[in-house]
Amino acid sequence: MSNTYSIQVNAETFETDVLQESQQTPILVDFYADWCGPCKSLGPILEKLAEEYGGSFILAKIDADAEQALVSGMGVRSLPTVVLFKNGQPADHFTGALSEGEIREMLDKHVERIAESPTERAKSLVLAGQFDEAVALYQLITADDPENHDVCLDMAQALFQKGDSESADAIVERLPDAYKLDPRAKAIIAGRAFIELLQGAPDRASCESRLASDSGDSEARFYLAAHLMMLNLVESAIEELLVIVRTDRMFREDGARQLLIQIFNRLGNEDPQVRNGRKKLATLLMV
Repeated sequence: MSNTYSIQVNAETFETDVLQESQQTPILVDFYADWCGPCKSLGPILEKLAEEYGGSFILAKIDADAEQALVSGMGVRSLPTVVLFKNGQPADHFTGALSEGEIREMLDKHVERIAESPTERAKSLVLAGQFDEAVALYQLITADDPENHDVCLDMAQALFQKGDSESADAIVERLPDAYKLDPRAKAIIAGRAFIELLQGAPDRASCESRLASDSGDSEARFYLAAHLMMLNLVESAIEELLVIVRTDRMFREDGARQLLIQIFNRLGNEDPQVRNGRKKLATLLMV
């Protein structure tokens, strides 16, 4: 995985890239080996966090097999071992493959995150359900950069998720044809059918609560799929509807299968989620 904020370090560069550089920026050193199973699961998490923290720390990767003298000198006895350096000294460490949440907790004790960009802030607002605030910020961004079609699509998604499908559709219609093939645009188009379906329906949290109490509650699962589709979680929506097809085929007179077909037709056969979903549906129907 290529990452702007990760580097490969060896014994020759350790002094410069870790000890000296950590005087300015925290350096998270990952001692790993290719044969180490936990290292393989931990590595992508560290890469993801380095990218997410946007330069608040640098991930330095050290191949323990190739750098045995350095590993021995650092007192590393098991893999993976991860050490956080600040001001030229170890500030914290852990061994083994911790969860992403546990690693975040450690990092946040020592690393001051770089301020979010306006686009990142808008996305955070969407995730928090603050759609009006997100749309207002997207409008400021596009006022300065009207040709930023990616941000236009993000704004359309925010509008759609807050229930303003008319404004979302208008944005998609103004986009160049190439951007109309973007999964975000196709999801907005495919999701129009769910607006009427969700009028008067229980909210997502209620659906999830009902399913936690009764996994056979097809109505709750059906509405949950609609909510997921509105959030552009297409694959999850398809999976929920497939569960109904498998366990309660005649719910709403085969309504789950019909809704799946509608999703497939609107997203198009080139969408990998559609191809995968069609295969799974075909398998179920053959049983």
